[in-house]
Amino acid sequence: MTIQIPVRMPTFMRVELTVEGHPELDRAIDLPTGSPQDWIVEAYRLSVGLEPHESSEPVGIDHCHHDEAYAYPWPSMLRAEEIAGLPHDPVVVIRTIDAPPIGTPWLSVSSLSSTAESSGAPAPEPSTGWLTDHASFREDDVNRELLRRHGVVQPFFDDSDLWFDDPRLPSPSPIATLASAVTPARRLALLSHIDATDLLRSAAPDFSEAESVLAPLARLLDLLGASGIAQDATSGWVPDAESDRLVRSLGWDGTPGVVRSRGDALISFARRAKLIRRFKGRVVATALARKLVVASPLTMGTLAAMITATEDGWRDLRSTRSRAEEAVALLALADGTAAHIDDLAERVIEASRAFAESDMRVDLDGDGALWDGPRGTRDDGGADQIVERIGLLSAKDEYGTITPAMREVARGALLGGFSRERYAH
Repeated sequence: MTIQIPVRMPTFMRVELTVEGHPELDRAIDLPTGSPQDWIVEAYRLSVGLEPHESSEPVGIDHCHHDEAYAYPWPSMLRAEEIAGLPHDPVVVIRTIDAPPIGTPWLSVSSLSSTAESSGAPAPEPSTGWLTDHASFREDDVNRELLRRHGVVQPFFDDSDLWFDDPRLPSPSPIATLASAVTPARRLALLSHIDATDLLRSAAPDFSEAESVLAPLARLLDLLGASGIAQDATSGWVPDAESDRLVRSLGWDGTPGVVRSRGDALISFARRAKLIRRFKGRVVATALARKLVVASPLTMGTLAAMITATEDGWRDLRSTRSRAEEAVALLALADGTAAHIDDLAERVIEASRAFAESDMRVDLDGDGALWDGPRGTRDDGGADQIVERIGLLSAKDEYGTITPAMREVARGALLGGFSRERYAH
């Protein structure tokens, strides 16, 4: 057994309340950061011999407030006027402190004055009216009462490292999305398959065959030349006749409709990836495009990021199902299952049967917050989009045939992109 959940201690703060002219009423209250403000009122009122505020009730050690206190590690800002129910108008100061020892009261209060004599307050006299008189402050008695109501300090278990199905899976990434989306038995099989196919290898991506995936983009740059090409009067981009000529020069022949569709897809891909732009009535290549078509160790990672990029380049708001289907397509490309892009549709349909419909949510930012897309989200066909974009990296005269270079790009996309740091050595 190699799984071990770290034990953590909650973070604490000290709230100091001082009353001008009445040092005998000054108090220091220790409690977990993020605790309800009612707890401060409760502890202070008990310490001056008053009943807890009416909204303050004992919660017990397993109450959800303790979970809240674990969840918020930083002290809240607090002003005196925000604390309702105190019998005075104290000045409030908040400080961070170390967690008290395990077993001490979860919520505790102490006097800020060292002794009653030093504060000038008279020593308490024996009282015969205990049913009506205010109780004098006796720290142990008050804290024992708070302990009865709230329990004691205890560690908690931090399972954040176990949030994902395997800590080796990069997050966020399509492969982590897929692992979160399938049923338990299929997830175990998927993790075994990932190891068997060595998809998580850390060796630098092989770019020796990168010229084959760069060929379509290099041919587009050749078409544009140094001065670009006049914009189409209708679309504002490359004229249809020129894009048709580009597709045919790559040997991606087909019916006129197929040629036109592939040409439009290639121009759209280049535009979205900021490889081309419009300038003074012409479509020209960008500096990024000219740099990209020269193969380098970063080529595969750059292309991987481009084929999975969202329209706005920021956050993917599609549903988890769409993202998982995209990951299935990428996996079939990366692990060698698919020999041609035409094989991907059936693979996606087959794999979708293993999706756990009751848990189609995923952690997009790695912060433990689940996201299943906004209500009304319209999916744009993640798998279809990947098929189209990966097809645009086909070699000359072999549209749709999956090459080793295309598999490497798909692997990078599946893992969320190659990083420069990861392959620096």
